[in-house]
Amino acid sequence: MEKSTVSRYVRQEIFAGIGPDGQEKIKKGRVAIIEMSSIGGAVANSLVRAGVGYVRLIDGDYIELAELQRQTIFTEKDAKEETPKVVAAYEYLKTVNSEVEINPVISDVNSGTIDNLIEDVDLVIDATDSMEVRLLLNEACYHLKKPWIYGGTLASSGMTMNVLPGEDRPCLKCFLGEEQYAPGEQPTCATVGILNPAASIVAALQSAEALKILSGSDAVREELVTFDVWENYFDYVPVEKDVECPVCGKKDYAFYGKITGSQTAAMCGKDSVQVIPTKEGEISFEKYAEKLKSQGTVKYTKYTLDFSDGNIEIKLFKNGRAIIKHVSDEKKAKAVYAEYIGL
Repeated sequence: MEKSTVSRYVRQEIFAGIGPDGQEKIKKGRVAIIEMSSIGGAVANSLVRAGVGYVRLIDGDYIELAELQRQTIFTEKDAKEETPKVVAAYEYLKTVNSEVEINPVISDVNSGTIDNLIEDVDLVIDATDSMEVRLLLNEACYHLKKPWIYGGTLASSGMTMNVLPGEDRPCLKCFLGEEQYAPGEQPTCATVGILNPAASIVAALQSAEALKILSGSDAVREELVTFDVWENYFDYVPVEKDVECPVCGKKDYAFYGKITGSQTAAMCGKDSVQVIPTKEGEISFEKYAEKLKSQGTVKYTKYTLDFSDGNIEIKLFKNGRAIIKHVSDEKKAKAVYAEYIGL
């Protein structure tokens, strides 16, 4: 007697909100997740298990021990080896669901890379901890008419909002308004901490909305959701379109299409600065190892090269991007990069 074949998605298919037709749409869906943060990793886990046909994982960072408190798909081994986040995520997720095409991309998200990263997907998930990247994503998705799901968490609170295409719909900038922060004014996970449950709730809400959007549901939420797991509140906030919005009202972009020279950015929760060269391109680790070995210790894998002279530590990626460790001043980081790598 032959064993009957039961779909791995049977519990989703019998759910009235999805059904077999909705599951088929999910299977054909293409999603990009911006950064493998605590939110991004959890969303990736949910969507791969749900059978989303194609999932692109985008992140230029590596795993550290202090992140394991809130990460759900990484291990101590990943942190010890400083594995690139998207590589570790890919290695884990491919064992979860071999039916899903998973595309790990080791890349920074900036005005020069954003189009190639999201233009061929149906939905973008925001899991970044950078407001600048989030504002760029808002502009890019509006311009490309891509739906995206904003999500952020800090301390014990979190919020998420669906940002959908349409001239009558609000974008994230409509909600944020013109409020600006000087460097160092905004709290970060390094200054106020972050709780795993808060990140997990944001990821769960984003994942549910992603399944609604991909399956063509009419139950897609229109309000922004905000909550605090410690202070015990959960609220829905209506967001109205601002006709004077510089993004969806006037199409006056502050970030999208503004490709500049070399860039630097302090990394949230790390005593490190990322340096992005003016022109990215694949480099030879063998060449740089030979160049740097007389100045300190060098080791490399197929993903990264690590250099230390006892004071300076550099993690170099194949596209020329680097993370300068134990440095908080962006000018100093740029000078270190110029001295050891060359701008």
